Amino acid sequence: MTTDGDGRLEAALDLLRARGGRVTSARRAVLSALLEHQEHASAEALAEVVHASHPDVHLSTVYRTLDAFEQLGVVTHVHLGHGRAIYHLTDEIHHHAVCERCGAVVQLPLALFAQLHHRLLDDFGFEVDAHHFALVGRCARCLGGTGATGDRPLATADGEDRRSLARRPASGASP
Repeated sequence: MTTDGDGRLEAALDLLRARGGRVTSARRAVLSALLEHQEHASAEALAEVVHASHPDVHLSTVYRTLDAFEQLGVVTHVHLGHGRAIYHLTDEIHHHAVCERCGAVVQLPLALFAQLHHRLLDDFGFEVDAHHFALVGRCARCLGGTGATGDRPLATADGEDRRSLARRPASGASP
């Protein structure tokens, strides 16, 4: 799939059609909302975006749509710590690390876990699907370092700017 928003939307719709899925206005709206949210969004956050332009599309429709998309391999979900599942398109599969203090999410390349994946398979006969869960720890900012964030936006699964969250202590977190 391409990296621009319109191109990615059309590519996702083409994938949906190719795998036997129907393209409806609600499905198009959910895919557009995913791209608008930079792909990491909860069903509830997507429903808010969709509902703004399609008031007849309810949260239950968004959940059913995401489930259908996942079954067709158009989206996947990940659990970031103890939070809600978030969704993103399958055209750019990656792993996630989430800061347990400020909630910052870091996208990690697939290659980072390739050796571990092969070792688990070879040594233990176990194939891990690490896409659905995030590594939990502390980000460079919370550790007091100045780690690079690259071009990735610092946004929560619900689209809130992480820079504002980094200034607030997480509930239950010690300073």
